[in-house]
Amino acid sequence: MLKKTDMFKGIKYRNFKIWFLDQVRRKTWFRNFFITRNAWGAFSINSHINQHNGKEKVMYGSVESAKKAAESMSKKRGVHFSFYKCLFCDGYHIGKNRENKIEGYDK
Repeated sequence: MLKKTDMFKGIKYRNFKIWFLDQVRRKTWFRNFFITRNAWGAFSINSHINQHNGKEKVMYGSVESAKKAAESMSKKRGVHFSFYKCLFCDGYHIGKNRENKIEGYDK
């Protein structure tokens, strides 16, 4: 079981400010923090590591490239993908929220 002291292990705090400002600028910020709580997933190592293979997720060096990749994946898979600033590395990743997961989809 993960200890509370281990929860923030590996987070680069200089990235926290970038992540937080990005989150509160979104139209759905209140919903993401307090209703669905999806924003809090950024503090999990799974926001940086692919749960299926244990490898680091693809890192995008800019908001623009991550946004473009998220739009492309959304079209390809038929579910919404979003981009986010990673707290563990200096890049951006894309992913889906739990309500966007496709049953049986494991890629």
